[in-house]
Amino acid sequence: MDKFYEQLITTSKSAVYKFLNFLMYCSFIFAVFYFLLAALLFSMLYFIAAAIVLILGFAFRIFRNRQYKEYEYIFTNGNLQIDTIYNKSKRKTLIDEDVKNFDAFGRADEIKVSDDYKKIFCIPFDCKSEIYVFLASGKRAVYIAPDEEMLRLINLYNVRRRW
Repeated sequence: MDKFYEQLITTSKSAVYKFLNFLMYCSFIFAVFYFLLAALLFSMLYFIAAAIVLILGFAFRIFRNRQYKEYEYIFTNGNLQIDTIYNKSKRKTLIDEDVKNFDAFGRADEIKVSDDYKKIFCIPFDCKSEIYVFLASGKRAVYIAPDEEMLRLINLYNVRRRW
């Protein structure tokens, strides 16, 4: 029988996200104001200022979208895929690994990860659930926060190498 399970790890909007959002909207308002001034006064200086403020507003938008990250764990027949969702609109796959290939899996406080492993945190900054880590191929240590059902499925397929 096929085993499929999805888990979405949500987060709240950080203070940095809210601040960048405020700066973005202020930049767009000032850009409109400067464009109106440039049109009324026929001034190239106001037009250049409006273009600079508009570019700054788009830069704030890009940085803002990178601040709000959600994670989705997708388990399909022994394969664990971890996606990052930026600002509820853009998705990027971080990990796509077969559970049988894990070198070790367990709670983060049980597994000692050496410094030569690349640490990948697939948890939001305000995560309150228990954190687990698995050591994957390519010297990667991936930190996740699975719920009980996801944990049960991972342990079902990873019986050989349980830490």
